[in-house]
Amino acid sequence: MLRRARLPLASVLIGGVLAACSSGSGTPGPSSGVGGSGQVVNVQTSEFRFDPSSITLPAGKVTFHVRNVGSAEHEFEIFKGEEAVDEIEGLVPGLEKDLTVDLPAGTYSIECRLPGHLEQGMKATLTVTP
Repeated sequence: MLRRARLPLASVLIGGVLAACSSGSGTPGPSSGVGGSGQVVNVQTSEFRFDPSSITLPAGKVTFHVRNVGSAEHEFEIFKGEEAVDEIEGLVPGLEKDLTVDLPAGTYSIECRLPGHLEQGMKATLTVTP
């Protein structure tokens, strides 16, 4: 009888430890944006792409959480036409950085303009709705 009492208690303790370890402290995966102001968009860079490759979000303040999961250095540059809006440079492999911008409605591109990267297709589309 004593053994049976220990088994349920052990199960409860192990379950509690596992729940504490999985409480959302990991890095979030790619997202195409979440509603509301002060939104966060997760973007991964690798050779030679951005993931997601197409992002649509409402106008306003947004933070891009950019992580280089590739093996080469990349950049995360936002352009409206040929005009640079803002950028993250020096995204070496494994590095994560945040970029917060206030974007009005319009069509933008996200590019890596390191030599040869854009030519290999390292570009994403960004649509900001009113």
